[in-house]
Amino acid sequence: MRLKKIVVGTFVLMSITSFGYEPVSYTFDDGVYKKEITVKKSPERAVTLAQFMTETLLALGLQDKMIGTALLNEEILPEYKTAYEKIPELEMGEGHSISKEAFVATGADFVSGWEQSITEEATGSLEELEERGITPFISRGLAPDATIESVYSDFILLGKIFQVPEKAQEIVNKMKKEVELTYEKTKDMKDRPKVLIYDSGEGEAFVGGSGLPNDLIRLAGGENIYKDLGQDYATVSFEDIVEKNPEIIVVTEYYSGITAEEKIKFLKNHPGLKNIDAIKNNRIYKIGLIDLAPGIRNSKTVGKLYQMFYGNEK
Repeated sequence: MRLKKIVVGTFVLMSITSFGYEPVSYTFDDGVYKKEITVKKSPERAVTLAQFMTETLLALGLQDKMIGTALLNEEILPEYKTAYEKIPELEMGEGHSISKEAFVATGADFVSGWEQSITEEATGSLEELEERGITPFISRGLAPDATIESVYSDFILLGKIFQVPEKAQEIVNKMKKEVELTYEKTKDMKDRPKVLIYDSGEGEAFVGGSGLPNDLIRLAGGENIYKDLGQDYATVSFEDIVEKNPEIIVVTEYYSGITAEEKIKFLKNHPGLKNIDAIKNNRIYKIGLIDLAPGIRNSKTVGKLYQMFYGNEK
């Protein structure tokens, strides 16, 4: 799981070059390194080091410009499977890292993924990337204050970078309509169920906090008990969870580590949790980590969460 957080700034359009490409500038900031990036030429050889970015570029119809992927959380969306299977999968190292040699060998001119995917050990430092003419990109949706609007901004920005602005706007319009279907039901709700996003951990709990996961819960009509953590994911004590007494627990599911079913079993058998409302009323659900990561799935995630919160009532 991710431990560092992202703050990504705004982008501005620069003057049109003689090559007909309108340069795009934005701020890369991973909480450790901050750098102004200006893209002067539309990327042709993109590498994505996270499934949410892989599906984002595929949604934009950029499969012919993708020359490497890594880090699947679960099965790729069915509508992108054929295109995805034509893209090489890069050799993995430890954790979120790929083999630096394998990455350099791709000849990539664009790279994006989780914040710790773009490191000196895995891809080369920002200075090295610049020297090799590689554009680094981090989603605004990973920021600790991100909302669904951050995801929309990602699509619009990538549409400009890759010269597919109409497709990007089409995606955003569709996502907004899907979110609105649920938000119209929840926007005026006062008595919202208290929700915990549990990712992992047995000594302590790694949970969903502020940022995009929190906003998705809000849009779906829930109240995230850790919305004020100031990080999208962080570690808390089980004693604190008991004190906050969530009515609903949403367990993340992904390929690595234990399964969602094993996590649910652990929570149900945890002696300290037996009296919280979510356990007593058996209101524990699972959702893909990819559904909570910034990308094309988020609009449908709002509907999924709504069904968890209110499916038996409305």
